[in-house]
Amino acid sequence: MPRFLFSLPAFIFLGLIAWVLAGAAQDLAAGGNSWKQGDWLINSDEITIRRGLVGSAILALARLTALNPVLLTVLIQSALVVLTAALTSVAIARSRHHVLLWLLVLCPGFFVSFWALDIQGGLRKELIVFLAFAVLLFGASRPDFAKIWAYLSAIIFALGVLGHEGNVLFAPFFGLCYYQIARQDRLTRADLAALAGIIGIACLTAIMAAILFRNVDDHMAVCRPVLAMGVDPAFCAGAIQALEIPLSDFMRTTFWMFFSPKVLSFALLYGLTIGFVIVIGGMLFDRKAFIITYAVSALAFAPLYAVAVDWGRWVSFHTTAVIFTMLILLAVGHAAQKAPRVPAIPVYLGLLIYPLVWGFSHFVDVIWGGIAWKTAQQIMGI
Repeated sequence: MPRFLFSLPAFIFLGLIAWVLAGAAQDLAAGGNSWKQGDWLINSDEITIRRGLVGSAILALARLTALNPVLLTVLIQSALVVLTAALTSVAIARSRHHVLLWLLVLCPGFFVSFWALDIQGGLRKELIVFLAFAVLLFGASRPDFAKIWAYLSAIIFALGVLGHEGNVLFAPFFGLCYYQIARQDRLTRADLAALAGIIGIACLTAIMAAILFRNVDDHMAVCRPVLAMGVDPAFCAGAIQALEIPLSDFMRTTFWMFFSPKVLSFALLYGLTIGFVIVIGGMLFDRKAFIITYAVSALAFAPLYAVAVDWGRWVSFHTTAVIFTMLILLAVGHAAQKAPRVPAIPVYLGLLIYPLVWGFSHFVDVIWGGIAWKTAQQIMGI
């Protein structure tokens, strides 16, 4: 019986991936989502705009292959999800801490659970950064760690940053991971300098682009190249049209969020998430040091709360970054616990059930029932 229980989280994780891919298929059937695929197709074909690099590349590939750009975007998103999940799963399976780690990646704030429950909050360009984490994790989990994994992760991260300036905020987590790998004599000082150069140049470029090419006067300059490929005009009503809105308008909206009852919902969902991660983190690392590091790391994403209302998404950013960092540090042997600590069955069952019966949206709403209730509704609907 325990062996089955210890295997259950891995199967649940695969089920969550299936939910995410089903959401991508729904987007495709609807002709594309103006936010989830729309942000990927922001392009600089007619006018230079921040985030335009990825969109221009997808449109160029769509012309070359004669594929609908929405279809191509969904295929890319799905491939990245599968690859990220596969690399992460293999790395966890290799770990002597795998029992606890499978529980950890079921956390409602980790991108897989978060996207499976709130489909609208998923498949954004941070997916590229998550792939970079997974590549580094996979490499770190190998006994014969090769530097190529670190460099490949840095290059992928750089692409993610150039695709969306918000991904710059993940940089400190990569820096910590590279530093800890170097402490294990798997990277040299020259490697650290080169990796810092790759990430630093990409971050500076993205920040400068966000400052110089923040908005457009008419979003149709970005929309027309997409429409020319046969996409429905309604597709431009989300992320592409939002390029017309000045930053001050977004900040005005978030300012009033701080004085609304939604703050209480936000505090609840963040507290529920923090508690789960700290309980498992305390079993793997020195509890006091872990709590302090966890709290300080939250400051990396603090700027996002002032510029956009997707506060649940920002919590997922932080949680996902922390969990990937934990996995990578454990893979290179950085942990206070010298032997795996498998919790007693009642504790294990509590940790297994907890993340399945609640979750949260990309806004600030706690979703009671979580993925368990969502699955039950689908089954009853069938």
